[in-house]
Amino acid sequence: MPAATRVRATALLDLPAVVLEAGGDPYAALRQAGIDPAMLARADLTIPAETVAWLLDGLAERHGIADLGLRLATRRRLANIGVAGLVLGQQSTVRAALGMVERYRHLMSDSLSLHLREEKQVATAVLSLAIGSSAPQRQSRELGLAAFVHLFRLLLGEGWQPDAVHFTHSAPRGPSLHRRFFGCPVHFDAPFDGFEFAAADLDRVNPGADTALASYAAGLLDALPAQQPGQVVTTVERLIHALLPMGGASLANVARALGRHPRTLQRELAAAGQDFRDLLAGVRDQLANTLLRDPGMTVDAVATRLGYASSTAFIRAYRNRQGITPGQLRPR
Repeated sequence: MPAATRVRATALLDLPAVVLEAGGDPYAALRQAGIDPAMLARADLTIPAETVAWLLDGLAERHGIADLGLRLATRRRLANIGVAGLVLGQQSTVRAALGMVERYRHLMSDSLSLHLREEKQVATAVLSLAIGSSAPQRQSRELGLAAFVHLFRLLLGEGWQPDAVHFTHSAPRGPSLHRRFFGCPVHFDAPFDGFEFAAADLDRVNPGADTALASYAAGLLDALPAQQPGQVVTTVERLIHALLPMGGASLANVARALGRHPRTLQRELAAAGQDFRDLLAGVRDQLANTLLRDPGMTVDAVATRLGYASSTAFIRAYRNRQGITPGQLRPR
């Protein structure tokens, strides 16, 4: 099994202030999660992504902060990701910055990835979140997606906004910051997590880019420990997550997204003791177990989210691997 994904501790730097503003007490929850509040200011420390997911959704539920992830995002700064933030802020285009996110993912958060799909004049950015299947993901998804929107605004101007935002989870009960933060329609119970925007925005030039400064900062990052050899497995799993709702989670498509020949990717996975078909089945089962516990998701919707041609195909595959039907896992 690949190593558990982790999140930079500074991503939670503003969590105590946000929860206190809402009238809650963040410190008991932090201690219960085994997190010393002093850790949150340490750019050199990381926290397991599953721990962060339980913490955020637990605080949101306990204190009635349905948009906790977005409230954190409104305070997010490049300093939250250290030197890597300096590199991103000096890239000439959004496309170049997203390439840097992939290159230095192991120094930021290896639980998040963004897969781009371009069709004529419209681009779709699909978010993938790699954390334990039993962990709640609502607040982590919203914080992660908002972080990428922040990156676009950093390079294209604070007035930039996507054309539409999509979340696979249900809409929050009561008022929230979603429409105000994103500045566009926000669709819940969607088949994927992500946002749509003009494809031309990917290559618009950032007038504030400083290539010399970006090169210097990149040199500092390159001197830090590199990714672990087994990182390809985690990366492939992330891409499978992202491509599933579009029905494109094939070996060929994943290899293309990584800039590799399919046979080259097969060899890399084999060297890590993994097989693409097993990873695809594992991701589908993990995601199915999460989605089936949501009473708002029908079996048909889960089948579509997982890239199956029909609910019948999904039920048959799930029963063959799990020994039970999807209906037997559903909450009563």
